[in-house]
Amino acid sequence: MHFDPISKPDSSIFFPVLRPRLIRVGAEFLNLLYPPRCPVCERILLPKEDLICGECQKALPYVEEPFCMCCGKPLLHHEKELCADCETRGHIFSEGRAVFLYEKGIRLSVNRMKFLNRREYLPFYARCLHRLLLEMEPYWQARCLVPIPMHPKKRAARGYDQAVLLARSLARISGLPVSEHLLIRTRLTKSSKKLSRSERRKNLRGVFSIHPEAVIPESVILVDDIYTTGTTMDEAAFTLKMAGVNRIFFLTLCIGLGSA
Repeated sequence: MHFDPISKPDSSIFFPVLRPRLIRVGAEFLNLLYPPRCPVCERILLPKEDLICGECQKALPYVEEPFCMCCGKPLLHHEKELCADCETRGHIFSEGRAVFLYEKGIRLSVNRMKFLNRREYLPFYARCLHRLLLEMEPYWQARCLVPIPMHPKKRAARGYDQAVLLARSLARISGLPVSEHLLIRTRLTKSSKKLSRSERRKNLRGVFSIHPEAVIPESVILVDDIYTTGTTMDEAAFTLKMAGVNRIFFLTLCIGLGSA
């Protein structure tokens, strides 16, 4: 008995057609179970709202001009080019920018992402970072993104590294590669929230190293969630400079206004 091979259904023909439909149906089902929420106020988003609700979009504390030409911290006067921090001490990084001021709802949002593993916020954060990257990249021309790493023990305890997650999300949009293992955090440090500037420097001195098998790029963009005094960025930049990286920039979601 012979079978006509033409009459036999070919699964390779149907699966490419069905797969996108199955993915779409699955996504719609998940949205019904877990409707997308605003990353700032956590209200359920309306169908017309994209990643963030309309009210929060209007109230976001973006960093606006005038700002420091070195670290991106807001300035009170257009006549000045540098903030008080950057006037009194030089930085090892070349330049950096942040999207938001570390205040209001965005502060709570970032802390939820950071400490409560709210990864669903990452597409919104990545889009905001990408807009800033598009503005700066013609001048920076960096080769890759380098997240500020957590210590392995701290990352294991938390289950993730928020800077790595941010860098990966930004990479998917921008096309810039992520060098996740270029920088290594070699020792645990105590929390720097209540430390003075000199204490922060002592706390972070020598905390980073370069992976022994890493390929050293010419220029990089450091990625982190918050910039405060710049001590962490400078320590990371110093390690990269000593390894042969010529130009070092940074992007962060937020920047703090304090100088202590």
